[in-house]
Amino acid sequence: MVAHTAFPFDTFSFTHRAIERRRVRLGYTLTSRDGARAEFEETLELTDALGPLVPADDPAVDRALLGLHLAAGTSYWKTCIPRQLVVENASLSGDDATFWNTVYTLGLGEFFYRNGIDPTGRASFPEAEGPAPEPARTAPGPSLLLWGGGKDSVVSHEILKAAGEAHEFLSIGRPEWEWVRRSAAVAGGTLHVVSRRLDPKLLEMNAAGALNGHVPVNAVLAFAGTLVALLAGRPAVIASNEASASFGNATWHGIDVNHQWSKSLEFERLFRAWLRRNLRGGPEYVSLLRPLSELRIVKAFATHPKYFDAVTSCNAHFKQSGPAARRFCLACPKCVFVSLMARPWLDDAAYHALFGGDALADPGNHTFVEELLGVRGTKPFECVGTPDETVAALHLALARGRTIPHGIMTTFAGHVLPKYPDLDAVAGHVLTRSYNHELSTLRTAQLDDYLDRH
Repeated sequence: MVAHTAFPFDTFSFTHRAIERRRVRLGYTLTSRDGARAEFEETLELTDALGPLVPADDPAVDRALLGLHLAAGTSYWKTCIPRQLVVENASLSGDDATFWNTVYTLGLGEFFYRNGIDPTGRASFPEAEGPAPEPARTAPGPSLLLWGGGKDSVVSHEILKAAGEAHEFLSIGRPEWEWVRRSAAVAGGTLHVVSRRLDPKLLEMNAAGALNGHVPVNAVLAFAGTLVALLAGRPAVIASNEASASFGNATWHGIDVNHQWSKSLEFERLFRAWLRRNLRGGPEYVSLLRPLSELRIVKAFATHPKYFDAVTSCNAHFKQSGPAARRFCLACPKCVFVSLMARPWLDDAAYHALFGGDALADPGNHTFVEELLGVRGTKPFECVGTPDETVAALHLALARGRTIPHGIMTTFAGHVLPKYPDLDAVAGHVLTRSYNHELSTLRTAQLDDYLDRH
C-alpha cells in the first residue's frame, strides 16, 4: 500500500536559524500553491555550566548551525515529504547537497519502508557553488562524550577514564530523563544537558494524520554535539556507536533500510567528510566503540556492577510522551536483545540486579528472540545487533551454565544448530575487535588497553 497524506504542502523551507544568548532557534515552513502555511520552530537551550560561548556570528558556528538546522529538519519534512526544498540564506556545494540527499533518504529509510513510499528522488537539495571551509576554533579542554544513560556510554566513559582523557558528558534531549542523570552521577562526571524542544505543532500534525515515522536521531545528535563543542571551545564529540549498527533490517526500492543508519559507520564517515569540507580544524567526531560488537561491549559493561541500578538501555524512556515507569520494560525487542547479550557474563543474581526481571522468561517475547536469531521475519526495527551476536550469546550462556528458558532452547536446537557447525568460531569472531573504524592510533591504543583488562 502506498501511503498518502491529506496535507496539501508541496514546499519545505529551512527559514530562520539563530543563536540568541544560549538558545538555538531553528525555523521551518511548509507551504502550498494555494498559500497554505504551517510554521515550526525547534529550540535547544545550552546550560551556563558549559562556560563562555564563542560569539554566535563566528563563521564556523554559522556553518555548524546550518548543519544542525538541516539535520533536525527531518522531523518536519517527513510530515508531507514535499519535493521542493528551499534552504534560505545559504548555499550547498554539490558534495554537501549529495550528503543531505543521503541523510534524507537512508536516514529515513525505515520511514519510507513502513509507510510504503518509494524514496527515489524524494529528497533533492539544491546545489550551488559552496563556500570554502571555515577555520574552527577549539580549545584543549575536556572532550564531550554523548551520554545516553546506558551501557554503551558507560563503557566509553570507562575507556576514557582509564586512558586519563579529560571528558564531560553531553545529553541532548529532555532534562527530566532520570537515568541519564543517575548514571552520570554514578560515573562521577560533569553532565551537560542541552534541552531540545520539538515544536508542539508537529505533534498536532501527526495526530491529525500527517506522515510519521523514524528519523535519523543520531545525525541530529552529531550535529548538535558539534555545534555545542564549537560554541564551548571543546576539541571532540565522542559517540558510542557499535559495529553492528551498520547492519540493516530490510531492502526497499534498492536501499538498505537500517533503523540505526545514523549510528552506522557509513554515516560516521559521511559526517566526518562533511566536517572536513565545512569546519577546517574543527571538533573531532568519532565513535569510540565502533570496532566492537554489542556482545563485546556488554561483556565489558558487566565488569562495572556499580552502574547496574542506574542505567537503562530501553528506548521506552526516550519517547516524546515521557519516560517509562521501569528502567527496563522487559517487553520490547531492545530489552530482549540486551538481556541476551548480558546472559553469558552475569550469574542469576547479577542478571536480575541489572534488569529487575528476566525478559527471556516471558513466553510473549519468544517471537522477538526468533527475529533476533534470524529464523523469523526481519530483524526488529530497534537498536539491536546481528543474528550472529544472538547466536554467540546463547552459545556462550549455555557453555557457562546459565539458565535459558525451554522455548528458546527448542528454537536454538531446531533452527540454529543445523546452520552453525562451529559455534566457537562464531563467538570468537563476534568478540574480536574489528579493524573497520575511524579511530586514530591513539584512540585504538586506548581501546585495546581497556579491552585487555575487561
